[in-house]
Amino acid sequence: MRHRLAALLASALSLSAVLPAIAADYYEASRQPAPIVANALVPSCEDPRVVAQVEDQFEYGAPRMIPADLAIVEFSNLMEKAYHPLGGYKEVERRYCQGTVLVSTGEHRTVYYVVEYPMGYAGISWRAEGCVLGLDKWKIYGANCESLRRF
Repeated sequence: MRHRLAALLASALSLSAVLPAIAADYYEASRQPAPIVANALVPSCEDPRVVAQVEDQFEYGAPRMIPADLAIVEFSNLMEKAYHPLGGYKEVERRYCQGTVLVSTGEHRTVYYVVEYPMGYAGISWRAEGCVLGLDKWKIYGANCESLRRF
């Protein structure tokens, strides 16, 4: 019985040395830039309409939530972090984005935002919603904007 157990353990160890390290491959693959999807129902992260919605939402919410009279002066380094198309059990298409904003105080802060379809007015269009890191005092999007982050 001991010999069989030892042989089984030895074969398992030798087999594990031959198999690829899936976790390491996944980590490297996740660091690659997201592919651009041309037939998406949601606009890209850099689309001026998306950026305008995120800016409007921030400028409406900042005086009411922080309270402070803040505005976003500039967006930069905008990139897509993840894309989830419609299909299967997913009834909402989502594009997760990240960038840097220059706030009217002169600070540069990270912004996370999501573009979703159909989530616009009456569910017939897309909507963008964002969170500026460090300025979500009520944690509407979780600690450190968690619900809008995709790594």
